[in-house]
Amino acid sequence: MHLKRILSAVALLPAFLLLVQFGTPFHFFLLVTLAILVGLHEFYGMAKAGGWHPLTLLGMGSGLALSYMEFLGAPAPWLISSLAGVVVLLFISLLVGGTEPKEAASRGAITLLGLIYVAGLLSFPALLRAMVLGRIYIFYLVFVTWAGDTGAFYVGSTMGKRLLCPSVSPRKTVEGSVGGLMCSILASGLAKLWFWEELGTVECLALGLGLGVMGQAGDLCESMLKRSFGVKDTGGLIPGHGGVLDRVDSLLFTGPVLYVAALAGWV
Repeated sequence: MHLKRILSAVALLPAFLLLVQFGTPFHFFLLVTLAILVGLHEFYGMAKAGGWHPLTLLGMGSGLALSYMEFLGAPAPWLISSLAGVVVLLFISLLVGGTEPKEAASRGAITLLGLIYVAGLLSFPALLRAMVLGRIYIFYLVFVTWAGDTGAFYVGSTMGKRLLCPSVSPRKTVEGSVGGLMCSILASGLAKLWFWEELGTVECLALGLGLGVMGQAGDLCESMLKRSFGVKDTGGLIPGHGGVLDRVDSLLFTGPVLYVAALAGWV
């Protein structure tokens, strides 16, 4: 298991870093779009395994359209109007598609949940990349988030004794959580020394801790969804890691945090 994780990282991480460094924001958006489509497919697949019946094609198409509008910088009223249009289209599809009335609410709810959870949250890295400091933001986001993930995994595997949230995840431990937070803060400090010297000391510590906490929250929330649907992994696309959602679950929560901090001028 550990060997597969390492080999997958060795194979995929350099390509990702090269794309961020030498590609344009649009190239990165294409990568994010692919991740959104695969992630939505995985989410709706999990939902079906759990006995739900989402409108998969509608959800995937809507996710693609909304993420593209976000990337183009559509004003908030347009995005809200588009989301309202998706809701209307969803209900009309349920109405004319012969859906049993007792299932209409659940089918609509699970379709919208996947749309917001995957397409909505995963769009933020593309928005970050389109900013002036886009490359630095993405390098920082991935470095700190995945350092926390890796630290929590290995510290928990070797030293973990007290379960953190057994009702959601039987393997995550308090020791792993603390180790993950320490690794996130350490990674934030290393990022300041390595490629983001302009980052203030207070912001460095606050962001490291904040992204560490939110990354673990994202991981636990995905575990909650998988337990709710009765599946172990979101997919098997990445050996040793599971599906795309298994790999980006923490980024779903850390991306919006860094974007808000950047948008507000804090970093």
